[in-house]
Amino acid sequence: MRLFMVFIVLILVATVVALALRPGPVPLAIRAPVVIANLPPLPPLVASATGVVLAWSAHARAGLEPCGCVAGMHGGLVRRAALLTRMPTTRLLAVELGGWSGGSADYQVVKTQHYLAALHDAGIAAIALGAAELRLGAPTLARLVGSSSVPVLAANVVGVPVQPVLRLERSGQTFAVTAVVPAEASGDGLTVGDPAEALLRLLPTLHGVPLIVLADLDEAALSALARSVPGLAAVVGGNVQQPSVKPFSIGACQVVYVANEGKTIGWWPLGSSNVAFELVRDAIPDHPLIRARIRAYQEALGTMNLSIDERIHGLTSLSTGGDADLRFVGDAACTACHAGAAAVHGPSRHAHALASLERKGYARDPECLRCHVTGLGLPDGWRRTAPVAELAHVSCESCHGRGSRHVSERAAGRPGSGSLVPVTPATCLTCHDKENSPAFSYDTYWTRIRHGQK
Repeated sequence: MRLFMVFIVLILVATVVALALRPGPVPLAIRAPVVIANLPPLPPLVASATGVVLAWSAHARAGLEPCGCVAGMHGGLVRRAALLTRMPTTRLLAVELGGWSGGSADYQVVKTQHYLAALHDAGIAAIALGAAELRLGAPTLARLVGSSSVPVLAANVVGVPVQPVLRLERSGQTFAVTAVVPAEASGDGLTVGDPAEALLRLLPTLHGVPLIVLADLDEAALSALARSVPGLAAVVGGNVQQPSVKPFSIGACQVVYVANEGKTIGWWPLGSSNVAFELVRDAIPDHPLIRARIRAYQEALGTMNLSIDERIHGLTSLSTGGDADLRFVGDAACTACHAGAAAVHGPSRHAHALASLERKGYARDPECLRCHVTGLGLPDGWRRTAPVAELAHVSCESCHGRGSRHVSERAAGRPGSGSLVPVTPATCLTCHDKENSPAFSYDTYWTRIRHGQK
């Protein structure tokens, strides 16, 4: 009898353990609310909603914050997270779609790790893989996924430890969330299956729980996926040019999508026939936890040895030359003959570009340095670890190229051989692009630094 009772106890213990380990909905983690003053009101559609609201952004590229060199730069998780605090966490289902990785360089991978940590601080419940993440390859992607405390999802990717599906509870409702990448997406060590086939295998395991699919697909592919897989509750994208005007139905499935590189939040009261899109404007105050993550990233860069400190990395448009006598010589070698140009350049912001980073504490960030110093990553250019004062700004050679041959030719009384790079509007656009200088106009900006040969 005693053995029988022991046997019964063991069975009961095993049953309790099995029930505890059985996959189920992830309960909402209740955190102390973050109160941020001076936020705009929620869009009316969202403010009037009473049920669960889905909030999502896509293709953010590890955008913790905009560049900040000029006013009018929208986006940045530091602001987007602040906007999310306006929704009660019990009704908010906030997700991050694919395209969140910042690139494959070592500092970009570290930045992406900080971005993933910041997504947790922002209250993001699930992160979807996208084609950009697969391009990193299995080892790097596994490192990033392993560092994330927010579940990373993909139903049709093999070779990296992601979850195929996540169950979540909001307002007493249970939802299943998954993600798919395009079948043509690829990365070293990764295998990508057909999105529709993966979802058809997944659906029967959910036993009727509504499935929301986060899809890194274009508009046509989003619709095609909804048609191919009956039983989906919603398909949310994605890799698109413009946001959807409103959700549209394909059978019982609703399809909705947002674009704009993490600069826009899509808000959708689940099941509603309308959707709201909110631009993350530059006037939005910072979320304090995300700002702390940004400081931690900048501090980490100051202690790291990066590949760009040792070799050519391609972050500058300047030619590496190929001729042994082509090298950077610094502005002093130019001003002897070009006093007029020097008089214009000296007081300009170009001449104090590194100082502006130093004031912010960003003087070790390669993404910033590439446009604030001369020749970053080139053998004779600016080095984070061994700075050269003559290159510590946007110098003459930032735009005109290495000047050593030109200087030696003129010093010897010979005509110039054309070794300097012709300056065109495209020269300016290498830094004054739409991301870092959205209001750039060559005709307007050139008048501020107009100079000739004397």
